[in-house]
Amino acid sequence: MKRFLFAILCILSLGFSACVKNADVQPESITLNYTDLTLQVGSGKQLLASRYDATQITWTSSDNTVASIDEKGVIMALKEGTTTMTAKSKEHNITAICQVKVIAKIIEGKDIGIGADGSVYIIGTDGTAESGYSISKLVNNVLVKLPDCGAVRVAVAPDGTPWVVNKDHKILKYSGTAWVEQPGTATDIAIGANGAMFAIGNIEVSPTGGNNIMRWTGIVWENMTECAGTRIAVSPDGTPWVVNKSNLIYRFGGFINWEPFYNILGSDIGIGADGSVFITGKRTDADPSHIFKLNDDGYNWEDLNLPGGTNISVTPDGHAWWLDSDNVLHKQQ
Repeated sequence: MKRFLFAILCILSLGFSACVKNADVQPESITLNYTDLTLQVGSGKQLLASRYDATQITWTSSDNTVASIDEKGVIMALKEGTTTMTAKSKEHNITAICQVKVIAKIIEGKDIGIGADGSVYIIGTDGTAESGYSISKLVNNVLVKLPDCGAVRVAVAPDGTPWVVNKDHKILKYSGTAWVEQPGTATDIAIGANGAMFAIGNIEVSPTGGNNIMRWTGIVWENMTECAGTRIAVSPDGTPWVVNKSNLIYRFGGFINWEPFYNILGSDIGIGADGSVFITGKRTDADPSHIFKLNDDGYNWEDLNLPGGTNISVTPDGHAWWLDSDNVLHKQQ
């Protein structure tokens, strides 16, 4: 009798084990550490799947030109756009996704200068002693820092040579290896596509207009009369334009030496090698700051409905680049 019961128990035990072994085991779902990401071009991030190691997951991107993902789940942002990253179990038919948005790399600065040859220089946000901030050349959307000199304003000659003004109002020119101090003192500087150079000095000549305006002869600075300003730009033919302390815009020449624009208020002005004139400004004091472009008639301004900024420059083909109040660089599309 005991032997019989023992046999029955063995059979039942074996049967129970077999049933357990053959039962369908539902796999656990995949949970990713990110379900959506925003990345700058050139940056990366790693996706992790909970309860799985990298060898148990197949990773794919719906658009490898926007962002790629390797076998370990490491994402690399390549260009602006959107893509979907999918994590699929190699053993079970389960997946999880992460939506990825790639945005342009954020460039920050205090001032920007663009030359007629397309060279772009940015005054940085990191200080250099007491003289100002670092200066870098923008190459393929990467800032390449030049030797420290300290600067607050920058202009670029037609051959791509940067000139800067520092906090002490000194004017410096980059030789290719070092910064060389130039004659005179200034608070702003501008260079036209034809090489004509002008500057705003550091002598206040008008309580409402601002400081003296100077023309570079190649040897010395000559003061220009009948106008004052705080910011300056130069057209391709060598004509200076200024923004004054009251935010009025003046253009040299015409029926009078300095022709005013009373239909717009500006805070900075930029002119491209193609003659395109842009300002960051507003119609009235009550308006928010926007980017404006001068119409072909030479007098009226088109509101581009783009949020304004603090400093503006223009590419040779006529596109505005500007820095906002948070020091972030924006480019007109």
